[in-house]
Amino acid sequence: MFKGKLLLFVAVFAMVYLLAGCQRDEEGFLLRYTPRVGGAYRYQFKIGNFMETTGEMQVLSEDENGYQIQFSGMHRNELFSGSLIVSDRHNSSDPGYISLNFPDDPVLPGAEWGGEVPWYFENYYVLDPTEIRVPASYELLKVEQGENGTYAVIEQKVEAEVAVDRLVFHVGQVGVRWDREGRITDVHPGYDAFGKLQVGDVVVGINGQRAGTTGELRSLAEEHIQHPKESKTVAFTILRDGNEYDVDVEKSIDKLAAVKVYNLRNMLTITYDVERGLLLSAEAVINHDVAFTSPTTETFLVVDDYDGFSKFGYLKGHTAYQTHYGSDEVAWSMSLFSDE
Repeated sequence: MFKGKLLLFVAVFAMVYLLAGCQRDEEGFLLRYTPRVGGAYRYQFKIGNFMETTGEMQVLSEDENGYQIQFSGMHRNELFSGSLIVSDRHNSSDPGYISLNFPDDPVLPGAEWGGEVPWYFENYYVLDPTEIRVPASYELLKVEQGENGTYAVIEQKVEAEVAVDRLVFHVGQVGVRWDREGRITDVHPGYDAFGKLQVGDVVVGINGQRAGTTGELRSLAEEHIQHPKESKTVAFTILRDGNEYDVDVEKSIDKLAAVKVYNLRNMLTITYDVERGLLLSAEAVINHDVAFTSPTTETFLVVDDYDGFSKFGYLKGHTAYQTHYGSDEVAWSMSLFSDE
């Protein structure tokens, strides 16, 4: 069972092969996805200025449906892995994957083409996601001589006035609040934690993973508590009266909001080695507006608080809320550093 965060990493790992097999003829470059079966590629991925990770992507096989891709890596000292199928036009049905809709004919710099791509928004909080497809446009910006060969740059733009509307979000909650030290300050009646966890208990780990810092504890809470598709049983490791205990709590899956994503303006710029057909680097800029509406006439049901953090803490006290995601700065980037 893949964890919610896997969707994000699918997009990163898949990017390693964006333009494998790009061929030049008299009319331009024929773009096809033709990675080497058995090839293994390693990359570095950054989200803004606060997270870095590395991983590996392998091409396992090829058949009439495309290429079977296996990816793996480490995140927060935990191994993750997954697989997907990519067609020779470099498309996949996975919404966490960057599809390129390679054109039928060879192209030269300045050429443009279009298509649709699968898309998602915070799928961690959507219990039963349905396929969302949005329009995408592409342009071959330039082809130039690089340090180790011929490099090409492609720009992808994904734009939609309304990407999705009435998307239902759920959130996992256990009805607790804790301070910077992980010390529980409130246990909310009506949740399973009431009567199991006590004010004054200090949370030091969740689901067998110890938290060495406040940030690590927040991350564990978001992953294991707030993600509604994770296991409903949350195992807390706590300190109480100088002794350590493990306490199992069943989290509640609460309906949080109906969501509309609009003014979608995402841009991806990639650089690749034409001769070897390998991605060298990629940068993404993400911009969209989001409107949240309470599913009831009451304010948003935001109960949990982890030292001032909750994934949707900004909704507390409101019945409707609008915000902007992204900026003109690079949201994430990746670069290939090894292939064999």
